[in-house]
Amino acid sequence: MPKFNKPQLNKSKVNKSKFDDRPNQTKPLLSESELPPVQLDETIVAGRRPKPFNDLQRLLAEIPELTGGFNPEVFAHLDENNPFYDKKFETQIKKILGTKNINSTRDNSIKYLEYIKQHIQCPCQVTGIEEFEWEEEYTMGLGSKKEYARLKKTQPSYTDNFMIDRVEDFVVSEDGIFARVHRVGDRKRFILLLAELKAVDVISPNHQLLQNYAVWWINY
Repeated sequence: MPKFNKPQLNKSKVNKSKFDDRPNQTKPLLSESELPPVQLDETIVAGRRPKPFNDLQRLLAEIPELTGGFNPEVFAHLDENNPFYDKKFETQIKKILGTKNINSTRDNSIKYLEYIKQHIQCPCQVTGIEEFEWEEEYTMGLGSKKEYARLKKTQPSYTDNFMIDRVEDFVVSEDGIFARVHRVGDRKRFILLLAELKAVDVISPNHQLLQNYAVWWINY
């Protein structure tokens, strides 16, 4: 069996006290105006905290009998030069959070939300990065297309466009930052996980801002 590197552990799942190296809490955060959004060359696909699968993809491709009908191409969108541990990105996140501990905790989400509120341009039109959890049964071909079309009338879909109207529409929980949105077209209101959303206008500052947040929340 070919050898492959063991993926790095997600530090947020390992004894967080070992990494809680934050400075004096009385020290004020750096001015947010000095912190422009980080520019990443790679396109990051966000979702529900995926692990890097580059090595697994390679292994499955080299040993087809292990796949059991599984298609390793589902991991084709993951860049070989994994940007999740990019030092420039991590340095920027440390400045945003005002701490060396950049794990995606609730306390850090509160700090990150303050940064987002200062930089996002509202109203902001967003859409799903990938299927929402309830849609996976249908997009994978297992559910009825007719039922899927019916449910999409009352449920939010990743193919819909939504509007975030105000910075007051953001809330924080243990699961991250959520956004109160209304769907463009029928104005139905939903509360969606911000890490699963991207700006429709790809050349707007909002696009990079939301992408950077998703990269941080999913991978740290």
